[in-house]
Parts: sequence; C-alpha cells; structure tokens
Amino acid sequence: MKTKDSYVDKIVFDAKVSERKILLIPTETIIATSYNPPSRTKEGIAMSRLAESVKRFGVIQPLVITAERDLVDGNRRLAAAKLAGMDYVECIILPINVDKDEVFCTVNTTSEKIGGKGWLEACRGGYKTPPPDIHAKYQELFNLVGTYGIDLMIEKRLGFNLVGQCKQIRALGVVERLDSLIIKVAQKKLTNKINAIYRADIDRAEKVKQWTEVLE
Repeated sequence: MKTKDSYVDKIVFDAKVSERKILLIPTETIIATSYNPPSRTKEGIAMSRLAESVKRFGVIQPLVITAERDLVDGNRRLAAAKLAGMDYVECIILPINVDKDEVFCTVNTTSEKIGGKGWLEACRGGYKTPPPDIHAKYQELFNLVGTYGIDLMIEKRLGFNLVGQCKQIRALGVVERLDSLIIKVAQKKLTNKINAIYRADIDRAEKVKQWTEVLE
C-alpha cells in the first residue's frame, strides 16, 4: 500500500518550490472585490453546489489577494468557503509592485466569466481598466442615459446588449430617441417582448406597429 509520502515523492522529484508561497488566510479578513457583480456570489442553488464541493474537496484553486488582503480573483470561491464554514482559505499573495486592477482585467476578460450585466456592474463600481471595447460601450451608455439609466439597467438585470437591441428597432422604423428608448425598455423590462416581435414571422411594418404598442 502506498503512503502519502510516496505520492509526494513521485510528484516532486523534478519540481521546484515557487517563491509565491500559498498561505492560509482567515476568510473573514479577506475584502471581497467591490466591483464584482453581487449576482455572482448570491446564495442559491449554484452557490450551494459550489459550497458542497468545497466541503468535499476544499478550495482547489487558491484565491489571489493583495498584501492588504483585497481580493483580486476568487469571489465565488471565497463566498463558497464562507458558506461551507471554512475559517481559513488558501491564497496566493500578489507582489507589491503588481497592479491589482490589471490582474483582475487579465483573469476576467472572457464573457464566460464576467460578461453582460457583470461588466456593466463592474464598470459602474469603479473598475479602472476594462478592455477597450467594454470601456467604449460603457462610455457610450453613460453619455446616453447617465448614472440613473445605468443603475436602472443593473437593477433590472439588463446588460450592454440592450443598447444594440434599441438601435436595431430604431433602424427598422421605431420613432423614439435612443436615450429615451433605452430608459423605457429598461423601466418596463421589455427585452423579451421586443425579441419575440423581432423573431415573429411578420413584415417590418407590423413589427414596428407592435413594438410601438408595447412601448406605449
């Protein structure tokens, strides 16, 4: 029967010890990322499953934090660790000369991790270095609807795709200023109805008629 040490010997025979040592940090002392969308860490079925996995296997991928214990990567893992009742969690500490916002940007550039409303909330929360295309979208949206409109969209759980949707129906004939249209669609949360009309097997004039009625 192989012992634990024999497995370790098999793994480390050609390995080196990293300078970035993994430390066990008290979970309650780690400061969650302020611009991480709250929806990603809210309690629910997905978070409960992750917490159960953490109870069984531990936090397999360490969190990344600054020396001040600001969380850079691992908001969901931290939330799951707390939910699982863990007092400590493994963390990698960023070097002092590394900008935490640049690291956050690097590890969160795919739409799979923080797309749609996630990026909208991140930018609204003061995230300093979004990718250029996200920054441009946010600036365009801010210029159109300001803080009120952005907060409204976040409240209604809507994302940047709303702007494209409103531009599309205007191009097809809906007579409404773009800024007013975005606010109106957000207030009534009409995105699904607008999409349903767009996909309907009817001519453009009838689509414009139905969109206009929905918007009234």
